[in-house]
Amino acid sequence: MENDTKETKIPSQIIFENLKELLRAKNTAHESMFKFHWKKMWPFSLIWPQVDFERIVRLMSEIRKNAIIQNNLVLQAKNVAQDFEKDFLNAVPAYLDALDVSCQKLSAAAQWKQDMLLKRIHKDVKLRRDVSEYNQILKEYEKAQGDLVRAGAIVQLGWGKVVQATSGK
Repeated sequence: MENDTKETKIPSQIIFENLKELLRAKNTAHESMFKFHWKKMWPFSLIWPQVDFERIVRLMSEIRKNAIIQNNLVLQAKNVAQDFEKDFLNAVPAYLDALDVSCQKLSAAAQWKQDMLLKRIHKDVKLRRDVSEYNQILKEYEKAQGDLVRAGAIVQLGWGKVVQATSGK
């Protein structure tokens, strides 16, 4: 016997859930790289393994691929969307573009760190590292993060209209 109370999801709900998962994965990588932890401090960092920068680069690549899939899903959803979903669906592509750029910049930061680890292992690193390149990468990532937050606010406004319209049913 099937359960008739099972709720069917509109395309906007599916897209919103997917966006939350993509952002959760990206934020996890961000925290892994930048969040303070005592294991990252010397001499503990010599004992415990550090952030797997190569894994972060791969994860950012996967998120970027999924963002393209979500963009295609948004295009399909626009064809069958109801009026109250339009603002949300129109805001999502800009958000996905901002997420893509943010992933690129986080990936660049992780790759720089990985390259420094490899140089350190092979003793090719200078005593005084040139961090201006890394500083520039971090500034670009910070700007991309700001753009992502602003695009996310517009998506949230559109999502609010969807929730308001669907809660009345």
